[in-house]
Amino acid sequence: MAEPLSKSQQRLRGRKVADMTTDQLLDWIDACAKMERWVDAAKARRSWKQSAEDAQQELERRTDSE
Repeated sequence: MAEPLSKSQQRLRGRKVADMTTDQLLDWIDACAKMERWVDAAKARRSWKQSAEDAQQELERRTDSE
C-alpha cells in the first residue's frame, strides 16, 4: 500500500521545519497526522507525532514574533 501523502507533502520530507513556509508547515502537520495513523511501528508513530509538534511550535513561534 502506498503512503497516504500528497506530492507536496512528500517533497517536504527531510526538510527542516525552520526552512518551511507557513503553508508548508500546515501541510507538514497534516502529513504527520496522516503518517502517524498509517505506520504500524510505535517508534515511527512517535517520530511522526514529534515532527508534528515541532512544526506546531515553529508556527506558534512565528505568530508570537509578528
